[in-house]
Amino acid sequence: IIMNCFNGERYLHQAIESILKQSYQNWEIVFWDNKSTDNSEIFFKSYCDSRFHYYKSKKHNPLYEARNYALLKCKGELIAFLDVDDIWFPEKLSVQISLFNNINVGLSCGNYIKLNERKKNNISLKSEYLSLPDGDVLNELFYENFVHFSSLMIRKKALSELEYFFDPRFNIIGDYDLLIRLCCKWKLASIQQPITYYRWHQNNTGYKGLLISDEFNIWFNEIKNNKNYKKLSNFIIFEFKIKFYNVLKLLYDGEKIKAFKKINSLTVKHKIKLLIAMILPAKLIKLWIDGF
Repeated sequence: IIMNCFNGERYLHQAIESILKQSYQNWEIVFWDNKSTDNSEIFFKSYCDSRFHYYKSKKHNPLYEARNYALLKCKGELIAFLDVDDIWFPEKLSVQISLFNNINVGLSCGNYIKLNERKKNNISLKSEYLSLPDGDVLNELFYENFVHFSSLMIRKKALSELEYFFDPRFNIIGDYDLLIRLCCKWKLASIQQPITYYRWHQNNTGYKGLLISDEFNIWFNEIKNNKNYKKLSNFIIFEFKIKFYNVLKLLYDGEKIKAFKKINSLTVKHKIKLLIAMILPAKLIKLWIDGF
């Protein structure tokens, strides 16, 4: 179980307790402290458990570079991820591990419940998805990244066959890039019921500031001529989505004229959204986009 941490003291108790409460107990925690300045180290080390392994980076590294360092410390045949601000359901590991009896399954994910801390009194017990794709899901992934990171489990053998693990150039889309490369060769097994809580708060990396637009541009320019991707029906939808993010970023940066010139390259649905956004004051545009 990889836990990457940077100043996660506030949430660590609930995350770690959700691991200790797992019905499946044959695990180890690889805790990678990315040069935290709070009491994360003291709190983690307060647990006297031989399955807890603490590592501290000599300097603060970009997120996916830090994830790669943690991966190198893993000994198990299956690797799961729990971000310090998320929480697992007690049956998460036991339900998920059984899916890897199928030798064609290289990774697994499950449904999740969002704990929305950006709004007061907004607690929902509904799963985020009515149903999740299963099996050969590469085409579905180009339509939408439905895999929540803290629900992800990967066969170590599948990772070892990749040219590289996480792409350290990225701060936001590194997990998405990894999923695409894994699903080119392996099947994904989905769990339809929720197995984790996703805490959505003001400090999530997410889409804030639309840095995702820049990263998608870098990534798409490298894969756009890939024949295996281009033949997928959702690849063109993904291309439109990138264009949409590019225009959103122009709006976020106050470049309304440049944004307007690029609208014609979008779908009707995207055009309507952006035209509405264009008539909003700059402050409201930023609030709307930061809520993505």
